[in-house]
Amino acid sequence: MPTVPFQDPGATRLSAIERSDGIGRIVIEADRLDSTNRRLVEIGRTGAPHGTVLIARDQTAGCGKGERGWFSTPDGSLCLSVLVRTGRGLREAAQLPLLAAVALREAILAATGVEAGVKWPNDLLAGGRKICGILAEAACDGEGDLDFAVIGMGINLAIPDAGFPAELRDRAVSLATLAGRPVDRGAFVEALCAAFDRWVRLWERHGLSAFAATWTDHALHLGRVVRLDDGDEEICATLIGLAGDGALRIRDAAGTVRDVHSGEIHSGEIGTAPPVAPIPSHLHKTHMGAFS
Repeated sequence: MPTVPFQDPGATRLSAIERSDGIGRIVIEADRLDSTNRRLVEIGRTGAPHGTVLIARDQTAGCGKGERGWFSTPDGSLCLSVLVRTGRGLREAAQLPLLAAVALREAILAATGVEAGVKWPNDLLAGGRKICGILAEAACDGEGDLDFAVIGMGINLAIPDAGFPAELRDRAVSLATLAGRPVDRGAFVEALCAAFDRWVRLWERHGLSAFAATWTDHALHLGRVVRLDDGDEEICATLIGLAGDGALRIRDAAGTVRDVHSGEIHSGEIGTAPPVAPIPSHLHKTHMGAFS
């Protein structure tokens, strides 16, 4: 059994759900951590192998996009991070949040029967309410090349509607509520590791084209006019799909097509637009900017 340097008195190996290789070969659960991403980056620096998964039953300083706080509860949330070591470079590794959304959606469907949609760049929603957020971080070596990536996922597993803060109750929902039954935590982690491993192996061989069509099939807002904040301005644009490097391709009010590498789609569609052509299943590989 592979070992990993992780010193925490409340941490245990979940050997019963570990896999022989790949994502989930090491699964560690800690009672209480500040951030699974932060701690997994630390142990990645000391040699944790590809596929290490770190879970926190209680996360005290988790954050989402833009350093926003992430609400979680010890019994109702699943906070985990996955360490990925890849032969692909830093710019291509920035596609991993998109891959994670595809894998997570597949795991949710397999474990609960819930159909989720992907909201670019890093959320999964069902019925317009958020069930998961994804945050990826890159760790580089001394020469600035990618050493490994850590993909964190915060999943509303079993939080009842009344358990969310008042300001989140109309915007967030748990899988148990949607499924109408309890969700087995261990079985869900197993399903996620299996799906994540399969998509990572395909991505290693084929790049973005391995999952671009699947991502597009389940993406929310495509062909719709939405408000998009790309960090510099807020614009109204029609969402076309993924560009060849994983960026979001949009058409603005003037008809100009451009690619957005980071930003946020605000809730509430503005209107409809003519149907867009399907995204090709094989896209050329170029590069992508910083992780979302």
